[in-house]
Parts: sequence; structure tokens; C-alpha cells
Amino acid sequence: MSQSPENSRLTRLRRQIADAYRAALGKVSQRLSRLVMPCPGCTALRRWFGASPRDSGSQPGAHRLAVAAASQDLVRYFARRDYARSRRRRYALHLPPQYGRSQELPLVMVLHGCRQDEQDIRQISGFDAIADQEGFVVVYPFVTSYAGLRTRNCWGWWQRHEIEAGAGEVEDLWQIINEVAAKFRIDRRRIHVTGLSSGAAMAAALLVAHADRIASGAVVAGVPYGETARAVNLWGFGGRFKPVDVVADAMQQALRPGAHAVPLMVVHSDADETVNIRAAHNLRDSWGRCFGVDTERPQTRTSGITLGAPWVHSCYGRASQNGLVETLFVEGRGHGWYGGNPGSYSYPEAPDVSRWIWDFFQRQPPLPATTVGSSAAKPSSVAAAV
Repeated sequence: MSQSPENSRLTRLRRQIADAYRAALGKVSQRLSRLVMPCPGCTALRRWFGASPRDSGSQPGAHRLAVAAASQDLVRYFARRDYARSRRRRYALHLPPQYGRSQELPLVMVLHGCRQDEQDIRQISGFDAIADQEGFVVVYPFVTSYAGLRTRNCWGWWQRHEIEAGAGEVEDLWQIINEVAAKFRIDRRRIHVTGLSSGAAMAAALLVAHADRIASGAVVAGVPYGETARAVNLWGFGGRFKPVDVVADAMQQALRPGAHAVPLMVVHSDADETVNIRAAHNLRDSWGRCFGVDTERPQTRTSGITLGAPWVHSCYGRASQNGLVETLFVEGRGHGWYGGNPGSYSYPEAPDVSRWIWDFFQRQPPLPATTVGSSAAKPSSVAAAV
């Protein structure tokens, strides 16, 4: 029996309402999945709307996996290895439109800070958009799990057993790089590492532990290599730093045979109340002391104001446009990522440090092919990698 015009209109209206309702639920699910700070009741809401919890070790939701596959954003898992303190870890991988052509692409590893995960640093840094324009692969590891007491999702940069090559978090990070380079078309001569806060400190540790294999790095609101937890100002306590000579000596002892002077960019704000800017000065000077760079007199210095934030950029160690050590000091911003997208620990009204960092990375010479070796595994296609 055919429906009356009124019933047909009601049926179409119900379908339209149902479609709009499902679309709204999808948007709510995406927004809930990006909540980054502790939120009472949010876990239940995320489960109701199909998003996954954000606690350490949580599984990504099916909706996120579907979106990732469609946009060449992959969610992968690093399996625990047989060396000490290795753990299973999740990481996100972004493949730009240029991936899959004949050439191998550079790889940039980006490490999140405390109280964040891989999606948070991905959101605020905006590296995916830069990768799509410039043609490089981005990997975002998540600490996923850890032993002992820490602020939520911190990397263990103050623990000696986590920052030495061959074990712990720093080795897991290096093996994630190896895993990605083995499965995808990565130029092993152009591997770069950066991070925020605790991720910045772990990035510095990774640069020291594998200075023979990483082309360059950048540290945003981080601390020098091998610092203690007292370097961070928590509840009014902290802000104590090791002498520069002590840090440089520890770096020298940790360097492996074949290590090269790793170019480093240090980014910090003078108004950072969590990690005092003295940490950036000590990082700059200890890096220079370790690798024989004069960090007292810059080769070049430029300054400007971006979105109301004054900044000063200095280059040390080379007469050309490429400094072995470079600093970008911002004024009047707090502890976080500068110039990116809104989100957890983000200060959008500032110079875009992600652009500065990529510009620094691409100006560095590739490592010699004989130094980095080659991947034994066949690079994977996007379809096979999902």
C-alpha cells in the first residue's frame, strides 16, 4: 500500500533527523576523543559516543582507525623487545601525499609532553600540515605505559636507565624509528627528532644516545641531557640545574663511536614558570661544550615580533646560514608549544616554532650513507601498512 503525501513527508523528515543526529554524534565523538586534561565523567561520555579512553595504554577507537586509514594517518604498535625495560608502545604515523613516489622521504619524530598523548602534540604542533607541504613523514610515539610514580604520561628523562642506549625508553624510541624506516620509504640520512617539555628532554637524550644516526634535533621547553627531576619547578620547588661542565661530561661519556656533532635548535620562553629559561641556556652551552661550539658569541642574531610575541633567533658555530646550535627565545609566553594550533599546552599567538624547526631540519646536511646503513626490510605500501 502506497503512503499518503503526508506520511511520505514524515518518513523523509525522520530520515533527515536521524542522519543529522548521527552526524552530530560523530562530531561529539571526535571532540571528546581530543579532550586532553583530566575530566570527571569524560571516560563514560567517550564510551557512550564511541570514543576511547585517553589513559595510558588505551586502545584507539574504531572511528579513529577508519579516519586514519582514509587520510594516510596510521595507528601502529611497537612490540616489546627483549632488552631491559622495553615496553609495548602505540604511535601515530602521518604519510604525506608525496609518499609512495620513487624518492625516500625524511622522517621527523615528535614527542609529547606530560599530561599529553601523541594526538595532543600532533594537534598543537601542526606538523602534519607542514609535512603535506614539504614532503616528509611524521611519527608521534605515545609513552603508553611506565613504571613508578610520574606526572601522567611523562617520559622518564630524569631516570638514567631510561636515557642510555640499549635499554628503556630511549632505545624503544630508536627502535620505533628503525621499524618505521624498515617498513616505509624513509631516507635514513635525514632523521630528525623534536619534542615538548618531557618529550623535549627525551629528544635530547635520544640525540645523545644515537648521535651517530640522527641528522638533527630540536628541544621546545626542555632541559639539558641527564638533568634531575629538580630541574622542573613543581609547586614552587625545583629549578635547580647541574653545572654546564657536568652535563657536557655526561654527554661525552654517553656518545657512541661514530657520533657526529648533532645540530640542535633550542626553543624556550622567558616567561616559562615550569622550566626556567636557564635550562635552555644550559642546554645550549652544554651542547656547545660537548661538540666544540662557541656559544658565547653568535654568528648571526635576528629579532622580531610575531602576533604580539617578541622573539630573538641566534646561530652559533658556523659562519654560513646553518648554525650547529641555534636558539629561538620567545618573550611573554608560558610553558608549551608556540605558534601552533589551540590545545593542551599551546600558545598560538607566537612565532610558529614548527615552521622554524622544520626550516632548521631541512638546512642540515644529510648524514653520509655509509654511516646510517640501509634498511633490510622492503618498504611497505600504505595499503599493506594499515
